[in-house]
Amino acid sequence: MKGFKQIKWNSMVNLISLLVIGLLLLIFPVESLNIACYLLASMLMLAGAAYIIKIIKKKSFETNEDLITVVLSVISIVISITIFVDPTWIIRVINDIVGLFIIISSVLNIINILKFKKDRTTSWWVYLVLIILVLIFGIVIIIKPTFLATILIRFEGATLIVNVILTMILSHKVKKLLELDSPRRVVKEINID
Repeated sequence: MKGFKQIKWNSMVNLISLLVIGLLLLIFPVESLNIACYLLASMLMLAGAAYIIKIIKKKSFETNEDLITVVLSVISIVISITIFVDPTWIIRVINDIVGLFIIISSVLNIINILKFKKDRTTSWWVYLVLIILVLIFGIVIIIKPTFLATILIRFEGATLIVNVILTMILSHKVKKLLELDSPRRVVKEINID
């Protein structure tokens, strides 16, 4: 019984933590994104420093892997320092890559849709309109990366909140079902001769 209470307590702590994170992402998306970047930078710096210290304790490079480890550790420390200086560059790089991919893909799709027009395929224009909307979305990703990031972070926060609420409702329903299913009275064993 004590184990179940511990599981219930851990679940409640996890749900409350997720709810708080969801609210922070929903209300403060830019600040939450910056904190996430700082946490990433901290982890990169600590990992890089730990590997360098491990290699230094050996006092020599025994294999090529040691040299590669030191180089990668130094690179991770440099990246973490640049994140501390400007945490938004990671967001810009990721947005630019995704935006370029969407734009190139959309242009190729528009070319293919125009081939359908020549073949007089029905409802080709619906696909063309949808692809143009995706193309515009790709351009917005590159031009206004923080706008999109803010929307996505708020969406993630709202999703976490909804997930927590649904999990709480489900656990309440399960608790009620278990209470109905478990016998509350003691059944005496009857011996039949």
